[in-house]
Amino acid sequence: MAISFELAGHVLGLMIDRDITKSYLDEIHFLIEEKLKENDTINLFCEIMPNNEVPLKLLLENIKFKYDHSDQINKIAFVTDLGWVRGIMELDNFFVATEVRTFDLKDRLEAIQWIS
Repeated sequence: MAISFELAGHVLGLMIDRDITKSYLDEIHFLIEEKLKENDTINLFCEIMPNNEVPLKLLLENIKFKYDHSDQINKIAFVTDLGWVRGIMELDNFFVATEVRTFDLKDRLEAIQWIS
């Protein structure tokens, strides 16, 4: 099961601790949907821990999920040392109403402050 934690009542934190697969992405989406049952809108903190792979196909599937839920997700702080992933996530701002900001791993605390 994906690692999740609550930063505040409306803020869900996710730690991506292994390579992203279709089933792992489904687990992550399930956790988000469960949080959305408790709150009308939420903010997300998502950190991809070092040395984990993110296939482009699944990253694009995740963008579709965000698009489908953009009226329920206000902000996403995305933390990773994968520059290409940060670049694609920043493009999300053109497709979804959700405000997306990306951060390097070293800026994790700044991301938590922004999302809270």
